[in-house]
Amino acid sequence: MVKDTENRRAERTDHITPLQVKDLKSDEIYEARMFNYSCSGIYLESDCVYEKGTTIYIGIQRSPYSISSGVLEYYKGEVIWRKDLKRTLFKHGYGVHFVAGSSKQEWDANGEKKTRDMRKHSRKPFFQTIRLATQKGISVGDTKNISVSGVFIAADENLEVGQTLKLNFPLKNGETLERTGQIKWLNEVGFGIKFEKIT
Repeated sequence: MVKDTENRRAERTDHITPLQVKDLKSDEIYEARMFNYSCSGIYLESDCVYEKGTTIYIGIQRSPYSISSGVLEYYKGEVIWRKDLKRTLFKHGYGVHFVAGSSKQEWDANGEKKTRDMRKHSRKPFFQTIRLATQKGISVGDTKNISVSGVFIAADENLEVGQTLKLNFPLKNGETLERTGQIKWLNEVGFGIKFEKIT
């Protein structure tokens, strides 16, 4: 077990929500869960193994830092300590300190790292029920946010990363807008779609 004192200055508040954690060295994305937070960092649990000092990106599904609901928030953090866990869903617990200015650094809807200042296509909250066409048939999902390049959809479907979907967005005039996209990442809540370029 590896654990260091955080010398915590900010009080922590309980908040349980799913996370996605991206290792900047390997670019691997892992499932995780946040259990508490402060203005300077979070405590999370995951099966991935990170050493002290590892820099990671954290995608928070129901972020306590967000001013509106349904918006994905992404932060860059440094692992301060790790402890091995027993009798829990995950194998390891981590204290993570946000890197200064990290709230400006995010993945976009397709999971790629960007900064808000440099992002060509900003992500906006977008709540709509849409139809999803897969090889297995048609189902529905609820969008949570969208940009020109992609969309996040909450849906209870057995899908896979790399799978291509046809999406039908209902328009106000009664017609529908059809877009095709590829699943770039997924978790227990939903998945991120990158739109295919229109030729």
